[in-house]
Amino acid sequence: MRVAILLCGVLLAGCVSSSKKESARLPEPPAMPRRQIAPTPFPEGSVLVELTNHEVRATLFLPVGWKESRAAGPELVVHFHTVAWFTIQEHVRRGSSVPLLNFALGEGSATYAKPFLDPSRFQDWLRIVEAELAQRGATAEPITRVDVSSFSAGYGAVREIVKLETNRHVIQRIVLCDSLYGGLVDANAASNQRKVTPEHVEPWVPFAQAAARGEKTFLLTTSDVPTPRYASTRECGDALAAAVGATFLAVLPGSVPAANDPEFPLKRRADLGGFHIWNYAGTNAQAHLTHVRHVADLWRALDPAAHSAVRR
Repeated sequence: MRVAILLCGVLLAGCVSSSKKESARLPEPPAMPRRQIAPTPFPEGSVLVELTNHEVRATLFLPVGWKESRAAGPELVVHFHTVAWFTIQEHVRRGSSVPLLNFALGEGSATYAKPFLDPSRFQDWLRIVEAELAQRGATAEPITRVDVSSFSAGYGAVREIVKLETNRHVIQRIVLCDSLYGGLVDANAASNQRKVTPEHVEPWVPFAQAAARGEKTFLLTTSDVPTPRYASTRECGDALAAAVGATFLAVLPGSVPAANDPEFPLKRRADLGGFHIWNYAGTNAQAHLTHVRHVADLWRALDPAAHSAVRR
């Protein structure tokens, strides 16, 4: 009996230790206070290139040291829906030397979705970037690893892109900055009975499930900005978390720095493998904008954990 009790104690200690280790591996959500922004000169030695494909324009930014960054394998960061100068600012603030492709196409999710309704369009853009990099002295290799981010309506492009397994294979990480909306099954339903239109959640599920298994990384940040006639980022995040079996936990004030911001504190989070949803307070335009103004901090929160993701 004494041996059995001791053995149970050892096993329990092992479980607690394992749980603590698992918790320690979770990325820490950044605080999201207000940030004032303004254009600044690009770093000396960096390169800016305007690219066009089927009348759609994008800006390719090559940071200092981008060729050396390809030594570990071809990489590219793609961002949807922010002016190029600011996306580049955040890319530099993040400290990344990976090439960045930015799409600033206008307003509305349909504006971003339309250019990528053609199943081949995202791969076309990768080939265009590959050719540009080769012309500038890079080894002529296919881009095999892509990180994607979006703000607000930019999710429209990402949703079309992740529908295809070919694209999901090359994309390693997705960061959606208060950037996932959907329709409602019944727009007139009571607030506690609203349901997201299933076909607006389903395209995300395969990538989200891969992230939950630790094969990819998926991060959605949400605000509490109300959207009376369509599903908000918080509602879509709740639906997606349910689809992969992730559970939300409350974040107590004082538990992490992100929970202490007086305007937009972190309120709850759902984490499963490489799948993360972080819900911040705030119901106004500033609450929405603060997410993209911290995209560098979101990437930096994930970067230390990047080694744990399985590279395909």
